Amino acid sequence: MRIALWLASALIAVAGAPVGGQVLTFDDARRLALENQPALRALEHAARAAQHGSVADSALPDPRLKLGALNFPIQGFPSARDDMTQLGVSFEQAFPGGDKRRLRSERAHAEAGQLFAESHNQMQAIQRDVGLAWVDAWTAAAAERLAGELQRESEHAVELARIPLVSGKGSPADVLAARQALSQAVDRRLELSQQSARARAALSRWVPEAAARSLPAELPQFDPPPSLDVVRKSLDAHPQHETQVLAQGVADADVALAREASKPDRTIEVGYYARSGGRTDMLMFQIAFELPLYAERKQDRLVDAKLRLAERARDMRADHLRELQAGLEAAYEEWRLAGARLDNARTAAVPAAQARLDALSAQHRAGGASLAAVLEARRGLVEGRMQEFQLSGAQAKARVALSYYTNEGGHR
Repeated sequence: MRIALWLASALIAVAGAPVGGQVLTFDDARRLALENQPALRALEHAARAAQHGSVADSALPDPRLKLGALNFPIQGFPSARDDMTQLGVSFEQAFPGGDKRRLRSERAHAEAGQLFAESHNQMQAIQRDVGLAWVDAWTAAAAERLAGELQRESEHAVELARIPLVSGKGSPADVLAARQALSQAVDRRLELSQQSARARAALSRWVPEAAARSLPAELPQFDPPPSLDVVRKSLDAHPQHETQVLAQGVADADVALAREASKPDRTIEVGYYARSGGRTDMLMFQIAFELPLYAERKQDRLVDAKLRLAERARDMRADHLRELQAGLEAAYEEWRLAGARLDNARTAAVPAAQARLDALSAQHRAGGASLAAVLEARRGLVEGRMQEFQLSGAQAKARVALSYYTNEGGHR
């Protein structure tokens, strides 16, 4: 039994320990996540593409060069000629009607701004998510270390319980109780090692080298957030809300373009046509207009569709602002309650568990308490300290979540 427990402990230690010695701090994780994030690069490429597209949208359409032959007689073709037979070249240029060029350029600019705002929001979301993953990994690692301490103390307790038994003064029940406590400690460490591995894997989604780097022994010191009213008032400038505002601008630009669709495009063509046999050459000039004859079924319907999409953008903007406000208030309340629970654990629960262990240890040395009671009290103390670490992590996670709304790191 002891050999099996020792092997399990050794396997946990080998599997759970990071192979690298470099410490991955909270700030390092957030910085590396931003440096190696394809999603941000993709958004930036899209925004740059929209910027370049705005220049192209403001330009005239490419002109057209035409080469042609006119009025060849059918009889004797292709050598036959007539007075009106002509070979010529012409140049054609289209001119979009109204302010279509300017409006298309403005729409592309608005779309580029929306994509840049989305990139900024994505950056803040990544910093939040990698921060939450880092805190989860730190909390799991801290709990695993405590479980390792409990396992080592349980192994020592088994040895201590066996000593009186050899001299005939001990009780087999104490040895069995110590072995049972050791088995429970090993199982608890296995469970926490599994949780730690999952947390490391989640962190590796943002920082691939996270599995090979250790975490610091302490959480960073997080500053208290600004007041709820101050943060609530600043949500109008939040990148997520700004993205929706700019999306509304794109929708409004689409409405303006739809209204310009009723203004016809024009095409101008100039040509020179040569005739054979000493006949006079010909010049050609013509202008073409689009005729919006079916505006009720086409242009008017398009304007109505774009107006409805603009209203949708306004409603989505209002809904996203409500979503931001609800998320902020939930994160703020979670931070406040986690802090209150952490204070209670530090000032009441853990000291009470320590006092109980001290009292039972003294009684056991005097022969008034069983070893099983002492081991249970020691296990209760470790569980209390684990809860303290978990509450520290919960408060840190709530503070990291708040930093998404306050647009700051939140720690010193």
